[in-house]
Amino acid sequence: MPSRKPIRVGVIRCDTHAYYFGAQMDPRHLVPEKLVEHNYICAHYYQDIYDPCHLEKLPRVGGFEIVACYDHDRAAAESFSETFGGHPRVCDTVAEMTEGIDAVFISDCDGGGGDHLELARPFLTAGIPSFVDKPFASTLRDARALVRLAKKHGTPMYNESILSVVPAADLFRRRFAEIGDATVGVVKGVGGAFSQENLGDRDALGGLEDRLAYIIHGVALATNLFGSDVEHVEAMGTLPLEYMHLHTASGREVMILNTSVEHFPERCNFYAAGYSAGGAVTSRPIGDFEFIYGGQKILLNFKQMVRTGKLPRPYDDMIFHIAIVEAGQIAQRTGRAVRVDHVLKGRVKLD
Repeated sequence: MPSRKPIRVGVIRCDTHAYYFGAQMDPRHLVPEKLVEHNYICAHYYQDIYDPCHLEKLPRVGGFEIVACYDHDRAAAESFSETFGGHPRVCDTVAEMTEGIDAVFISDCDGGGGDHLELARPFLTAGIPSFVDKPFASTLRDARALVRLAKKHGTPMYNESILSVVPAADLFRRRFAEIGDATVGVVKGVGGAFSQENLGDRDALGGLEDRLAYIIHGVALATNLFGSDVEHVEAMGTLPLEYMHLHTASGREVMILNTSVEHFPERCNFYAAGYSAGGAVTSRPIGDFEFIYGGQKILLNFKQMVRTGKLPRPYDDMIFHIAIVEAGQIAQRTGRAVRVDHVLKGRVKLD
């Protein structure tokens, strides 16, 4: 595709992430007053406090044009289109969107990825470059099916958590030299979303999909900071994957805290301790005002992928994060450490 032409994007699921990324993708068509009206949360991230309709802090990626949108709730899609000046056509079906676009952005703010395979299939089959929001899938089986489809049809596909690319994590990682490298790490993720009281009659260790949209951020941040050489996982807690212990091939021990947001806000903290030089370093809390620059990096990577066909992130890495989650689920249910490679090879299974 000639770089001088904007990439025509279709947006699936008009939730908060659609506004969050859409505002950065297509600021030319964005109507600030409508963003305030239809998604005040995202407007708040970008606002000038003296003028709510002046989006002073909005990172502008550019090079995109949102031309179509779909949501199972048509009213949500119509509100999204209105926020972009009525420019995106509102589609009645996902299949309808495969016409007239260069790429698709499947957003997912609060979901668990259970419908990602179904939503992405028409676009992967049609050879349309696709972004699949986090989590990549709700199961390892679906994650692998997505990759098979992409490879079969030669369609570039990208998945990422903002916490895998947030610049604040890059800055913190540079501080490891102060302690002679990090041998122990603790990551407070975005959270597990709900407390035990909110589960009602549901199994406390079941229904993970309700919380995976949040939990995957902790996994992404931990591997971003301390490495992806996770060998085995332990997990405990009254909530799904509330406390995850990652053992790495490099010898680093990493604890992820996916505590309820009712007890700890949706902000992230990280801590690292070193052995050779001793001591420890800790971060200040980071939240949505830092996360938006991770979102900016995702869009830059997505644009590069659409232009070149080159993947920003290997498919094996996307699958690996879901394998870590399944290893954690098995570990929490059995009370034993579970090797991630055994999950990948099918030696141990969740079902």
